Amino acid sequence: MSHNIIKKSNINVYSMVKNGTIAVITLLGCGIFFGVKNIMIAFPIALTSTVMGRQNLQVKTVSKIIKIMIIDILIVLASFLSSTNIYISVPINFISIFIIMYTIVSPYDLTFYKPFIMLYVFTQYASVSLEQLPLRIAAVIFGVLLVGIGSTIKKKDEKEILGNSIVEALQLIENQCKNIAMRKFDKDIEIRCSKIMRSVAYKVYVTRHKRYLTTYLGRIQFNLYINVEYLNISLVRVYEKLLDNKIDNEIIDRFLNIVVLINKYIKSNVAVDDILREIYILEDNIKSKTNYFDEEMKAIERILINIERLYNLNKKEINKIYTKWEKSDIDDFNVYFKEYFNRNSIRFKFSMRMAITLTISLYIGEWLGFYKIIWAIITIMSIMQPYYEDTILRAKERIRGNILAIIFTATIINLIDVKFITIAILIVSLYLLYGFKEYYKISLFAATASISIASLAQNINLLVFYRIIYVIIGVAFVVVANKLIFPYRLRDGVEQLKEKIDRLKNVILKSYELQDKEYIRDVIIHSTLLCEKLYLRNIQYKDENIDDYINKSNNLIINYGYSILYNSN
Repeated sequence: MSHNIIKKSNINVYSMVKNGTIAVITLLGCGIFFGVKNIMIAFPIALTSTVMGRQNLQVKTVSKIIKIMIIDILIVLASFLSSTNIYISVPINFISIFIIMYTIVSPYDLTFYKPFIMLYVFTQYASVSLEQLPLRIAAVIFGVLLVGIGSTIKKKDEKEILGNSIVEALQLIENQCKNIAMRKFDKDIEIRCSKIMRSVAYKVYVTRHKRYLTTYLGRIQFNLYINVEYLNISLVRVYEKLLDNKIDNEIIDRFLNIVVLINKYIKSNVAVDDILREIYILEDNIKSKTNYFDEEMKAIERILINIERLYNLNKKEINKIYTKWEKSDIDDFNVYFKEYFNRNSIRFKFSMRMAITLTISLYIGEWLGFYKIIWAIITIMSIMQPYYEDTILRAKERIRGNILAIIFTATIINLIDVKFITIAILIVSLYLLYGFKEYYKISLFAATASISIASLAQNINLLVFYRIIYVIIGVAFVVVANKLIFPYRLRDGVEQLKEKIDRLKNVILKSYELQDKEYIRDVIIHSTLLCEKLYLRNIQYKDENIDDYINKSNNLIINYGYSILYNSN
């Protein structure tokens, strides 16, 4: 029964337990060892764990934790300087927030900046004296160390995760082959398979370190990605040849048997030599009748070889850097600084808008000094998005989540005004906060936790009044700011993404002409992830031409990339 509830509610139990525990331990640890003023650090620290979990913290864990620690300490120091004087705070806040928003980013994770900007706002608002500053820094170090410890707790082995993705993709390919045998082709299967493979490409991307592209596992991931996706998009050509009577159903059946054998190998883990022997027999039969399947057969052989590598990969080698592949300079700081440091880029506009809006709100909040005005500032920080359309959607979800939180928390605490119950609500909400992806649910449990903490020292009904007022003020302020301060529409973002994809497609075409393999893997990964980013944008934009553009771009990237890697001299 509990399993069904979890499934229906779409709860990420692993994230909830891991990040919720980090939040609770940080909350209690800060309260006990570092003072009540540092309790709020629990929220950005737990969010750091969530965000960094998507960045593969298992690769070079120590160096990444040290880097996060240094960044967080610098943020705390900047917020401390800002809190010393209301007038000095204006330039310091603006510069600090802009730098955080502009530099602490991940091109394929739009939430990467959130824990860092949250840490700045929280520590700037809950200011401490110079004597208390060492305790605050210690609290941050304590929290980041918890994130590091939490990174060792893995839901599944990376090999298992990759294996599951490949099984799912190859099962779709098997289903497509069955469709082709019945003279049908399901475009949706091709798209679903491509989406799975793009997620594999992202897993390769987050394993990069310094000048190297990936790890030993990432090498296998990339090889599987390019070959499985090539096989996936080539099936439409197989289907067309069948319709044109250039191949017959017997060939399709034999090809289907090969795919079935691969899936059998993955699921049963039988000896690869036995499977290869059967595949070679089928391959010879196909070659005796047609040469249309040459590349597909080579792709299948590479898939098998890399699956075997996956099974044989030593645990110590999983996150070891693979030094034979170097990354390009596409995401180097000097390159993206030049690209984005112009007033028309989304990163520049969003950074400026957030810096201006938060600087103004922090100044007004400090000047007015109203109780819990931080709730308005948090609302501004939380719902402001790069695109105007996303901001409006986020604002609606914020209001929805807060209304539910206010009704629930106020009702329970008014009926049962017992501190133990309030603390229990706080702890449960901290866990549930990290169990969902839907923003209104995140907002619901964040608001519940925030109100619960505050109610330990203040009347719940007064808190409800303040919460309603500040959420309304925050939402109104953000909507106006998004319209007037460096506005950016979804349409602008879609066009900018297309321009980037086109540039990288030209790089691939040029590399194809020159038969240049150097850095091409990185270009393929970036192109693929930009297509995924555009796909996600288009879910809201809803332009069928964009979907067609993504499919055509993906085909070009894979076909030419595959040819460069495997058919060049």
